[in-house]
Amino acid sequence: MSLERPDTDEAAIERTPDELEALLGDLVVKRDDHLNAPGFVIRPDTVQETLSTLKQQAGYDHLSVVSAQEYENRYESIYHLKKYDDPTQEVSVVVPADKDDPVSESAEPVFRTADWHEREAYDLIGIDYDGHPDLRRILLPETWQGHPLSMDYDKDRPQIATLPEHANPLQEHHKDSESDTMFLNIGPHHPATHGVLHLKTVLDGEQVVDVEPDIGYLHRSEEQMAQSGTYRHQIMPYPDRWDYISAGLLNEWAYARAAEDLAEIEVPEYAQVIRTMGAEMCRIAAHMLALATFALDVNGDFTATFMYAINDRERVQDLLEDLTGQRLMFNYFRLGGVVWDL
Repeated sequence: MSLERPDTDEAAIERTPDELEALLGDLVVKRDDHLNAPGFVIRPDTVQETLSTLKQQAGYDHLSVVSAQEYENRYESIYHLKKYDDPTQEVSVVVPADKDDPVSESAEPVFRTADWHEREAYDLIGIDYDGHPDLRRILLPETWQGHPLSMDYDKDRPQIATLPEHANPLQEHHKDSESDTMFLNIGPHHPATHGVLHLKTVLDGEQVVDVEPDIGYLHRSEEQMAQSGTYRHQIMPYPDRWDYISAGLLNEWAYARAAEDLAEIEVPEYAQVIRTMGAEMCRIAAHMLALATFALDVNGDFTATFMYAINDRERVQDLLEDLTGQRLMFNYFRLGGVVWDL
């Protein structure tokens, strides 16, 4: 199912929420009308049928993200669907799960991208996705006890990793008369490299026969942490960390505008000017770093191009430090403006 393409004629049609509800029929338990996309609440055992219908018959061929949350009376997974050809056409599929036994049908057979999304929801919140091909932790170690974003999680409980969990996965079969196999750890790389990753690789001679990527080094599930925070104070420090080299103010601006639109907060023109100036300096600093490191990668040496770009970036960094008090994670924007004047 995941490789089937939707009907191209259907994909071009923009359907109203009423038409989508009629298309889904008895699959819809309840409908929520949101600002950007209609939301349809369905039973946890009809996920694949619902998503298949929306994909094949309505043209929603992109699952952009799966978000999950625990409430006082239920767990909930939300599948956010869009169309590649027109991303402004959106629909949300809301799947509540039982509080005592949070089991929901996996969407992976319909959308391959649901694989890692559902693993993250299982890892951090504790929802069990029935029919998932590889439902195990994705960010935390396999030995982790509990789910950190669940309501009953005990953050003070000690975590114990037993030695057998780190044994060679090939065990006694690492070598035989027919093959020459080896288990090879590639990484984890130093955080200063271009992306932190650990690859658990199995080689048969020079042939890679299996590789498992371990991504739990840099990604920290900011979306999930933001769901548990307050708009005004607890979320704003996170955007700086999404690009902690230069572009922090640009990410702060994106979040601030979204929250200000929701709360109908008017930003004074003077504050908008300051935001624009700060964001442009971040953009210049980020571009200078990209140019410098690209030259470094191409030439393999500290060339004049690298030094010229870093020198100009330092001038911008000095201005940003004067403006925000920091050189790395600026934390300067606030809902409604900026934290202080120039």
